[in-house]
Amino acid sequence: MLDPGPSLIEAAPYIERFRGEIVVVKLGGELLDNNPVLERIAPQLTTLRRVGLRPVVVHGGGAQIDLACAERGIAIEKRGGRRVTSPATLEVVLDVVARGLNRTFCRLLVERDVPVRGFAEGVSRAVRCHRRPAVDGVDFGEVGDVVEIDREALLGSASADVGHVVPVMPSVGLRVDGDYAAASADEPTWLNVNADSVAAHVAVALGAQKLVMLSRVPGVLEHLEDAGPISKLSARAAGDLLTKREDLGGMAAKLEEAIVAIRGGVRQVHIISGVEPQTLLREIFTQEGCGTLITA
Repeated sequence: MLDPGPSLIEAAPYIERFRGEIVVVKLGGELLDNNPVLERIAPQLTTLRRVGLRPVVVHGGGAQIDLACAERGIAIEKRGGRRVTSPATLEVVLDVVARGLNRTFCRLLVERDVPVRGFAEGVSRAVRCHRRPAVDGVDFGEVGDVVEIDREALLGSASADVGHVVPVMPSVGLRVDGDYAAASADEPTWLNVNADSVAAHVAVALGAQKLVMLSRVPGVLEHLEDAGPISKLSARAAGDLLTKREDLGGMAAKLEEAIVAIRGGVRQVHIISGVEPQTLLREIFTQEGCGTLITA
């Protein structure tokens, strides 16, 4: 049976409360490989825009990068869940994520009459990065740490009027350190950036009310065998989980960036499933939600 999502009676108070607010929605790359899932997510983003919210989309592409590297015979190396990015791997990131997945998802939204601005339109120039220095003796290669978000560039495409253009941002950023700062305007040099990090920094820079992270998992689990997620966490409790748990995997990066977002002024971070129907709408427009809510 088709899940219709929240009723209008349920949603109305939240629509009124959040109308005009920016909501950053981060999509895990694994969701972008699944057409039925995309067909469920795109209409939810369309609905957010139609009821007056201002969505900004950030997406990754880790699984697709791994597959493309394997096909091209490029070694895959990760440290602490973070990708070591050689020049060859960076080309894969640009081909597969920035020029591939980004274009596909933009097209899907345009087909639903949602105006978008993606990598091809220069949206990633707003993400300004320095090349990451060695960490504990590990050189991460062509990986960027976000140092600035060009707020004006993004707000210009996320205005509150009816013509709101939705930015759709891949997990890359513009290198601006050293000699690259002067050359960045005409000859951009790109760096691979963790998508959760891009989303958190964008949310802080834009003064977003919410950051919603969608992936294959339903939220933060107290124990891996748990059937359902923790419904609510403080930023401090999230930090405690990071300290105590060594089995968090990719969830660790999400929690780290959730804490960055909360400390930067974002009021609420949500970690939810992007696989189940209507999760984005249920998390934002119902009292009970469906994933993990992180607050100050």
